[in-house]
Formats: sequence, C-alpha cells, structure tokens
Amino acid sequence: MFITVLPIFFPVLAGLAMLDLKIESLKARERYVFTVLAITLALTLVVNFCFGGSRLTLCTFAGGLKIAFDTDKTAVFFTTVFSSVWLLVGVYSFEYLEHDREQNRFFAYYIASLGALLGVAYADNLVTLYSMFEAMSLLSYVLVIHERKPLSFTAGRKYIYYSLAGASLGLIAIFYFYRTGWDMSFVPGGTAPTGTQATPTLLIMVILSVVGFGCKAGMFPLHAWLPTAHPQAPAPASSVLSGLITKAGIIAIIRIVYFTVGADLLRGTFAQYVLLILSLLTIFMGSMLAYKEKIIKKRLAYSTVSNVSYVIFGLMLLNRRGIVGALLQVVFHALAKNVLFLCAGSFIHRTGKTNVADMTGMGYAMPKTMTCFSVAGLSLVGVPMTAGFVAKWYLAQGALTKGSFDTANILGFVGICVIMVSALLTAGYLVSVTAKAFFANRSETSAERCESGNKMIIPIAVLTAAVLIFGIYPAPVISRATAIAESIIL
Repeated sequence: MFITVLPIFFPVLAGLAMLDLKIESLKARERYVFTVLAITLALTLVVNFCFGGSRLTLCTFAGGLKIAFDTDKTAVFFTTVFSSVWLLVGVYSFEYLEHDREQNRFFAYYIASLGALLGVAYADNLVTLYSMFEAMSLLSYVLVIHERKPLSFTAGRKYIYYSLAGASLGLIAIFYFYRTGWDMSFVPGGTAPTGTQATPTLLIMVILSVVGFGCKAGMFPLHAWLPTAHPQAPAPASSVLSGLITKAGIIAIIRIVYFTVGADLLRGTFAQYVLLILSLLTIFMGSMLAYKEKIIKKRLAYSTVSNVSYVIFGLMLLNRRGIVGALLQVVFHALAKNVLFLCAGSFIHRTGKTNVADMTGMGYAMPKTMTCFSVAGLSLVGVPMTAGFVAKWYLAQGALTKGSFDTANILGFVGICVIMVSALLTAGYLVSVTAKAFFANRSETSAERCESGNKMIIPIAVLTAAVLIFGIYPAPVISRATAIAESIIL
C-alpha cells in the first residue's frame, strides 16, 4: 500500500521544500517544522499500528533488484522511537537556534534526514537498505557542517568519508550475496540458498558488512568520526546523530545477521567470535577515552562509541536474551543520550562553557537541566530504577545463557566483566560531572541562575521522564523486543 512510504517521502519533500520557501518569520518557521514533524509521527504510528506487515515495491530494476519497503516488527520498533524522539529534539531546536541565521537550511536537512532514517528502518531488501543508508549519510552531513567554520568542514569531511567507506564495505557483501544467488529480500531466519555452508568467504563478507555498516554505530575500527563530528555540530544535530542515527548501523547489522545470513549459519563460527571481540574492544575503549576526555560533548561522543557497541555485543551473542537486551539498549540509550546531549547544548547555549571542569556549580545555575543530566547519566551507568539497568540486565542474561563451554560462552563471560568495568568508568565520567555541579562549595563558583526556557526544558524533561518510567515499568518495550527476538531466532 502506498501509505507505507508516506512517513519516508513526506518529511524528505517537506524538509527540502524549506530551501525554496525561505520562511522568514520565526513563528511561521516553528509552526511549519512542528507541523511536519508531528504529521510524520502520526503517519509513522498509523502505518505501524494500522498497516503493519504491509509491503510496497516502488520499482524493479534489471536483474530483479527492487526498491521496496516493509512494515515488519523490527521496522515498527525502530521507527516509533525515531519519529517520537526526533519531534522532541525539533522542539528543543527552536530556542537553541533562535538567533541562527541559517535556520531554514538546518531544519530542511533535519527533517529530510528523518525521512531517510525511516527509510533505512522500513527497507525490505539489501538494495533499498543501502540506498536509504547513503541518502541518510548525505542529508545528515549538512547538519554536521551547519556552522560553516573550518573545523566544521573538517569534521564533515571525516564524517562523510567514514560513512561512505563503511557503506562501501557493506556494498561488497551485497554484491557477493547477489552474485551467489541469495534472495535480497529480508526474511526472518535468513535467505541462504539451500545447502549453503559457513564458508570462509561467506564469513569474511559478514564481518566486512557488519564492520562497514557498524561504522555508523561507532564500532571499532571505524569509530573515529564520532568524537570529531559531534563537538562541531549544533547540539540538536549531535543529539540525533548520537542517539538515533547511530542506530541506522544497528538496523543494517540486524538485517544482515538475522534476515539475510541467519543466526544458525553464524553461531560458533570465527565471524561471531571476531565481531564479539570487536564489540567488547569498542565498549572498553570508548569508556576509557570518555573517562579521559575534558570537553563535555567529546566525552559524550566517546560514551556513544561505548554504549552503542553494547547493542552489537548483544546481537552477536545470537540468542534471544541477547537480542532482547540489545533492542532494549537501542531504546533506552536513545532516550538517555538525547537527554545528555541536549543538556550539554543547554549549558553551552546559556553559559558558553564547553569543558567538564567548567561544570562546577552548574547545579546552582541550571538546576532543572543538571538534574535531568544526572538522571540520564545514572541510566547509562545502569543504576536500578532507570531504563539503562533493564537493558544491561538482559544483556547479562544473554551473555550467561547456558550452552556448551565453547568460545562464545567464554566471550560472554568476558563480556559481563567488560560491561561491569565500563559501568564503573561511565560512573567516573558522568557522575563526576554531577558531583562538580551540585556538591561544589558555593564559594568555588560565581554561577548565577540562567535556566533555559520551556522550549528547551520541556523536551529534556519528557525524555528524562521516559528514562525513569521505563526503568520502573519496562514491560511494554520488553514485550515488543521479545516478539522481535522470537520471530528472528527460529
């Protein structure tokens, strides 16, 4: 049904139309952006919950290649999160960018990037996935270079080079699947031709594709764009880049591992072990680099490198508990990391302070914002009663799932240790900021009250409330994640 693609193409067209409309009035621009994002959310919810399971083929090329979209359970899960959070960050942007001279350009590409990201989630086959993935990278590149400063262009080049290089590795694997007779459409359990064996060539292609698309998720060794791009992009762009666009890489990994190759072919192979090791290395490395970083937005960027690889670790365990934990981490990291970046943006917007050392006394100056920052930080640490704890609990269960005492089980146990060390490091680099902000001697700071306005505070508060609500009552998200896990582990 044609309605399936409306959440994709409506925001792309409505966003790029802003470049021609050249809206001058601040209120008119805000009404336009809010209306487009709200309609996109409404279309997403209607498609997801009224037309779930419907497929649409837009066109077919020579050789049977198709551009097609599907609203399966996985797509519904991701797109609901994307559209909801994107709207809240958009509202935050109104106040953050109120004095920016290029708001039309920013919001044009901000809205269009959402459409491309939804296209990645709704993609029904590898060709469509790759096409939407590249479109999303190109559109979001403009957000990175928005300030048009030399450092912004340097960060933008690094972002686009890494994105294109990573996607190219994925494209090599797509060529392999096509030339060896695989069905390019996504089917739970995989589409391997009858009699397919886990040959070294196939496993190398899987590693290449996961590492390539994992670039967007900040996976080692293609992670270096994150700490470069995020500090240069405006806070709303950093927020969605870290909390949501990184999940495009996760979607691609899920589609390749569980909907193309299949868990059964990969379980117990060197491809599984290599990818588990890379994910654990990324978790530890990202946490260590975040702990040492002195600039607040770069610290949060390195944190994303670590946190998103929790998802890859859970997925590569190739068991149901691991998948559930990974999907919970997708949602709960998106909520918490958006809060953290939006709070950091508020600190910079209101005080101009960018270093961790400058956060001393910020709890006096911006108590509401810093309280939300603290709650989100505790969630990333995995403190009980926050959403992050629930995700880590399921990841731990997945890592300790009983089986033969083989390499995967050993790596699962190592994974538990790495997650615990990472949690301690996370406490060191986030809780320490809270301590500086709230518990410094009043004489140590000259901070005066400078809290942000409602357009910035309300979205942050809503996301923070979600972190707490899902920490206390995570059942709705767990049930959705469990349904997906049961459908793709046959």
